[in-house]
Amino acid sequence: MRGGGSSAKRKRVGNFIRKGEVDISFIQKTKLGSIDKGLVCKLWEDSLVDWSYAKADRASGGLLTMWKKDYFNLVFSFKDQGYLGLCVEKNGKLIYFVNIYASCDINRRMESWKRLMEFKLKNDKGAWCIGGDFNSISSLEEKVGKSGRSSKREMSVFNAFIEGMDLVDLPTIGGKFTWFNSNGQAMSRIDRFLLSEDFIEDWKVNSLELETSRIMHRFG
Repeated sequence: MRGGGSSAKRKRVGNFIRKGEVDISFIQKTKLGSIDKGLVCKLWEDSLVDWSYAKADRASGGLLTMWKKDYFNLVFSFKDQGYLGLCVEKNGKLIYFVNIYASCDINRRMESWKRLMEFKLKNDKGAWCIGGDFNSISSLEEKVGKSGRSSKREMSVFNAFIEGMDLVDLPTIGGKFTWFNSNGQAMSRIDRFLLSEDFIEDWKVNSLELETSRIMHRFG
């Protein structure tokens, strides 16, 4: 979102959510220290919304997850370095939704991946949906130009995380890249959704439902 202080930007986000008939929304980089009901209702444009957030650190970062109140039953929420999560119950099954805004520092990202894997091992089995800004690529094909965002070590660690969590990185349609530098000469795919196979099977997810141009939208 690159900051949620602008009323014009909040309106744009609200229009985007309403037109997309959204059930749950992951927003990264709010740059806000606190989020209240008034702000959430402006973004969602509906009072029947619930939310969880992780405050920004000195006006940097910040995560917000919003959802329709009747979409699922919230079991508990959780957060740690670089992510904000929900454990919910829907149709008698557990689902873990995780909103990601990973650090630009590879060591901090590695720590976040480690903590998420430890969290999964310590909690009840369920379906997983992890989405947001991972600040990592999984292959060289996901990068063009010298963006300073990739290395063999980074890709190896990120792919090990995806495999260790038993997640599927589904192909998308629409835009191939989700990050561009200011002159357009460097670009990469650092935003994505990673889903467990049972999530895909239970909710009949396919690549058409993950169109990059619709889901991965930056509000600059």
